[in-house]
Amino acid sequence: MRKHKFPFSTLILLILLVGCFLYRAEIVTFVMTTATEYTKVNKPDNNKYATNFDFEFVKTTDNFHVKNKQDIKNVIFTFLNSGSETFTFYCSKEYKNCTDDLKTISEDQVLLSVINNMVSPYNSYQKLYVTTNTYGKVIIKIDKLYTKEDIENINAKMEEIKGKIITDDMSDEEKIRAFHDYIIDNSLYDEERATLIEQGDEKTHKYNSHKANGPLLEGMALCSGYSDAMKLFLDSLNIKNYKISNDNHIWNLVYLNNKWLHLDLTWDDPVTSDHSNILLDSFFLIDTDTLLKLDTTNHSFNSEYYLELKN
Repeated sequence: MRKHKFPFSTLILLILLVGCFLYRAEIVTFVMTTATEYTKVNKPDNNKYATNFDFEFVKTTDNFHVKNKQDIKNVIFTFLNSGSETFTFYCSKEYKNCTDDLKTISEDQVLLSVINNMVSPYNSYQKLYVTTNTYGKVIIKIDKLYTKEDIENINAKMEEIKGKIITDDMSDEEKIRAFHDYIIDNSLYDEERATLIEQGDEKTHKYNSHKANGPLLEGMALCSGYSDAMKLFLDSLNIKNYKISNDNHIWNLVYLNNKWLHLDLTWDDPVTSDHSNILLDSFFLIDTDTLLKLDTTNHSFNSEYYLELKN
């Protein structure tokens, strides 16, 4: 009698069919769950340092299935502003260049720093990571710039300062001036660390002068420390603002009395040969024309990012 060979491929197919039948409920649940996860992405929960400010360059969004570069930038802003440390969103299926655009944006440190300038310093990052897969899933993670201990210490000092210099009958401009004057009177520009940075040595330093800790707690500041301290103060007053920067400098931009005005504590706290404190107000709440008449080199900016200042 002739024996018929049973094809191995047929055996595998039968095993798969039996498995699908036996585990049909689990398979359906998995497919439905995966589909639901893709179609529904919850907005990240905001912490208490998230602001309700939107800007011309980026805005808060609840669209987490991105379709273009602007959508990606809006998602990054929404994520950073929330104070979360990780977030997942998706490329829409019709967005064919999504992976390439994500790579371009995630490698553009200038663009990312602009978005970082527009959120609370407490929610800002010192490192940002973006990973993608072939199914359009995107994961963002950050290492935050400020630790919980930093925040506790800065907040305590901020409340102490406000209790000394701020009264309820002050206008917003008077409150800003009082804080501006206090920081300048109680801190010095960190020349030593600035020199080390110019030499490429960013690891050796005595003070946290690049953060708000410096001017508020240690009496030493770089431009980023001055601007972070001022932004935290402005945020506490719920005044619309962000930091503006170029390759060499960073300062504050404030929306006050229906106008965008520049505020630069670094340049109002000049370095002196005897390290004495001098209080200036040349860069206190001035318009862009005045700023550029005073200095066009250190205060240059890209109006494609800072659209509020675009002519």
